[in-house]
Amino acid sequence: MAPSGYDPSSLEEQPIPLPNAPIRHISERLSVQPPLSRRGNGPGVLVFLPGPSDEIAPSNGQKPLDPEPIQKWAEEGFAVAFLNNSRNHSAADLLTEAVNAFIDLGELLDTKDKFGIIVYEEAAIQSVYKAASSDPRFNCIIAYSESFTAVETTSNTALLLHTPESGQQSKFKSSFAKHYSYPVSSPSFVLPSSRDYEPGSAALAHSRSLVFLREHLGGPHFDLEAIWEEHTYFEFEDRSVAKTMATMVEQPYVNHIPTMTGGVGRENLTRFYRDHFIFSNPPDAKLQLVSRTVGPDRVVDEFVYHATHDRQVDWLLPGVPATGRKLSIAMLAVVNIRGDRLYNEHIWWDQASALKQANLLPSHVAYPTPEGNTNSKWLRLPVSGAESAEMLVDESKGTSNAMLGGGWGVVDVQD
Repeated sequence: MAPSGYDPSSLEEQPIPLPNAPIRHISERLSVQPPLSRRGNGPGVLVFLPGPSDEIAPSNGQKPLDPEPIQKWAEEGFAVAFLNNSRNHSAADLLTEAVNAFIDLGELLDTKDKFGIIVYEEAAIQSVYKAASSDPRFNCIIAYSESFTAVETTSNTALLLHTPESGQQSKFKSSFAKHYSYPVSSPSFVLPSSRDYEPGSAALAHSRSLVFLREHLGGPHFDLEAIWEEHTYFEFEDRSVAKTMATMVEQPYVNHIPTMTGGVGRENLTRFYRDHFIFSNPPDAKLQLVSRTVGPDRVVDEFVYHATHDRQVDWLLPGVPATGRKLSIAMLAVVNIRGDRLYNEHIWWDQASALKQANLLPSHVAYPTPEGNTNSKWLRLPVSGAESAEMLVDESKGTSNAMLGGGWGVVDVQD
């Protein structure tokens, strides 16, 4: 039987360690971060970080939750070799040193004959591309550039280029190149430590890069449905805060859009799950899945949340005492999964429908005339109750466009 409240002494609530693989320092210029996934192994990616003279500074004094590239790609399940400063070094020598470091990882590296490259340093792009073109072990490159008008060599090495929209349009000589542009001012938009960091474009570029790397390196691939279902099992059935948090990356977040409840960062989210979510749900709460779309790093669910409002459900109806009403609320979850753990959840629903089903929203409100008279006209609110969830599940269980007919909008009397 699932617990009804949080018990810190319970075996179910003992802290579960996060994946931990210390960085290996290979030389003055090269280090390796093994994968930070629960699986613990993966393919290798060599990352060229911006040099010390590049214009990088925190934005607005607030550190974004998004981690820096090394941790982020390691959480995706890659072994990440990285160079803090590649200037004044032979690109070919750096690639050879990186391959040797990858091979030394042993079982932590699951693909030993092909590797990828990600270049965040503008000045290194051309030399790295030329070196990789001569080294068949590196079969794909991702680069962030201000503008890049031509690749000066014909090569079968796949190239993915991310640039600002203001940059000069690319004219690749290689048929293996792909280019995306973004409404940003600098190629540093993807770096959380940059003053030009733009989270929306950064997330999009990261997803595109992840697809590109998996295509050319053969992985890593994870069962996103199983990861999401494991998470919801610990939330709604097992009801364990520790196990729920163990399915998430080091710094995750959850945002219930209508009520702005959830938590940003591990400490805040743990507190939210413990005090306002897992044990706030009624015992008969259940999720009825309607549809599921699975992408490379996201699961999107349409579902109906069913529950009896027999207690204060903080995340759904904050501050509202129990009404005893049955609730069936259509919801949408957009779940971002990084590697084999959750990064964030965006959960949506119609709050007006939730209020109506809890008998907290009137069907009509006084509607003022142009003269300010509120006694003669009423507005019937265009809000549906449980019937909207029923029609989501089965389109034959509802009537389309009923609100477009008579009796809705401004009326003389309440029906």
